Amino acid sequence: MDRFLEKHRELSTGSLSCFDRVIFKGCLHLNHPRAMEQFLDFHKVLYKDLKPFLIKQAERIKAHALKTAAASGRPFEYLDHPVPKEERARKIAERDGIREGLVCVFSCLEPCRTYCIQVAKDRPKLRPARRKCLAIYYYFIDPELGFLHVRIQTWFPLTIQIYVNGHDWLARQMDLHKLGYERIDNAFVSLSDAAYVQSLADEYIKLDWPQRLSALAQRVNPLLGDLLSKDYYYWTIHQAEYSTNIMFKDRLALRDLYQRLLRHATLQFGAEDVMTFLGKKLKDTFAGE
Repeated sequence: MDRFLEKHRELSTGSLSCFDRVIFKGCLHLNHPRAMEQFLDFHKVLYKDLKPFLIKQAERIKAHALKTAAASGRPFEYLDHPVPKEERARKIAERDGIREGLVCVFSCLEPCRTYCIQVAKDRPKLRPARRKCLAIYYYFIDPELGFLHVRIQTWFPLTIQIYVNGHDWLARQMDLHKLGYERIDNAFVSLSDAAYVQSLADEYIKLDWPQRLSALAQRVNPLLGDLLSKDYYYWTIHQAEYSTNIMFKDRLALRDLYQRLLRHATLQFGAEDVMTFLGKKLKDTFAGE
């Protein structure tokens, strides 16, 4: 990238490297069967009562979501077919003029990892199982982090996923420092002070992420206030995108270079390269480019 920037320095007005979309995953210590067994023993939940117990806690999480949406005067929608949730949430925010706070709450049935009972010689035990359960998506516009969502699966082990966007956070930082910029979709096409903005972008990774993520978890999981009051989420980065925006002086400066880049990509990268970049594998039935 440094060589590319140096070679085309005369055509550009600057560059910016920053985090783009990042997905954090939050797991409780109940994320493996033995810990879940100890949890059930502590709360005197018999294995024959496991399913009613799971359903009862799932209903609490759903009721909390309904109450949260109603208290904020925001819509709660059950999605019975696949839809682009982020796009739908952004349209709701634009429609209702939401600039901060809760935008909406969605719920839908999705695959999840949970537990089932396995019969053993001495006593039953738990083992991991794949099921479908209700997943709840909260969409917020945070005053600092920007547009984000928090997804919680309603069945134990109550895994949480939090999506944030580094460009949203950086745009708010530039607004705070009164810096000029132009943003189109999810990219910055001009910056009044690219070097200073880069120094701001470099601070993103230094934020106190556990504190921010745990605060969001508290907003969506009511069980943390009683049944799980002694527990907490352990956070990992599930997915992360780091992007470089190169800003060219005008369309004419980019036109010829763009055609060369497109031709290079077409000739040099095959289907396997593209699928690997997307984190997928080619199927055995693949028969050509």
